[in-house]
Amino acid sequence: MTASYGMDVSHADFRSTGTGLSETGASRLEEVRALRAYLEGEGDPWGDDDEMGGMVGAAYRAVTQHALDVYEALAERHVTTGGGVELMAADYRSAEWRSAEEADRIMRAAQRL
Repeated sequence: MTASYGMDVSHADFRSTGTGLSETGASRLEEVRALRAYLEGEGDPWGDDDEMGGMVGAAYRAVTQHALDVYEALAERHVTTGGGVELMAADYRSAEWRSAEEADRIMRAAQRL
């Protein structure tokens, strides 16, 4: 027994997905940058007056910086990927049009026979 799996996707589906990815990425990018600015504006809550405060503060800054860098890179990747999917939507639409034109050409040729 053979199973057949298919997927029905249109250029509009691709375009919508690309737009959604780009918008989500742009929104997340704004949020990460706002959070970064907020945290930087808060200063150093542990202070560097004693050894323990200095160690906690250093660890906090390192982990926070890394997390924000990762979140920002992910948001930028969403924007880039969304743009790529939107480009794919345009290519897919072109292919649909060419296929429809070719099918029409074949049908006209068959009618002449």
